[in-house]
Amino acid sequence: MDCLLAFSVFFSVAISVSNGNPLRVAVAAVPLVVGILLLLERPVRCSGSFGQAMACLPAITLAGPVLAFAAPWSDWTHSNTALLGSGVVITVVSLSTLGRSFGIFPAARRVVHSGPYRWVRHPAYLGQLLILTACGLSVSPQMGGLTMLVATACLGLRIRAEEQVLTEQWTSYREYSQRVPWKLMPFIW
Repeated sequence: MDCLLAFSVFFSVAISVSNGNPLRVAVAAVPLVVGILLLLERPVRCSGSFGQAMACLPAITLAGPVLAFAAPWSDWTHSNTALLGSGVVITVVSLSTLGRSFGIFPAARRVVHSGPYRWVRHPAYLGQLLILTACGLSVSPQMGGLTMLVATACLGLRIRAEEQVLTEQWTSYREYSQRVPWKLMPFIW
């Protein structure tokens, strides 16, 4: 299943990059890393429940519509581009740090506490939030705010589902949560 998902991701990256739009090329780095990590995925100690997997779907599916409605690249401001670039870098570094512990749906693989995971427990989702917010802001400030609120709610569901699985399976995750109190953004949440 993961191999099929990985090849599906590679195919979508190829299609995204083929039109030469710099926005799509930059954002394609994220699914490219996802595809590679799906092929290298670590064996699962315990999978999350069907309900926990379903709680992740809004966050997983949100990126497609947001990217589709983003303003044309020529209309992007320098600050939107910087926000997008920061989000891509944070996401790619975070996913690369997870390495074989990455998975699409909640499962107990291994607790990672190095790299950006020293400061927040879900830095890849912070990167995703920045990418989605930049796309919303490319349309208007109001759309940027709405996108940020919806994305935060969707990511919150996903974070809760993942943390339930990790807390149930790893006592080290409880200790990690005490050492790193911030789920998504330092000093905020």
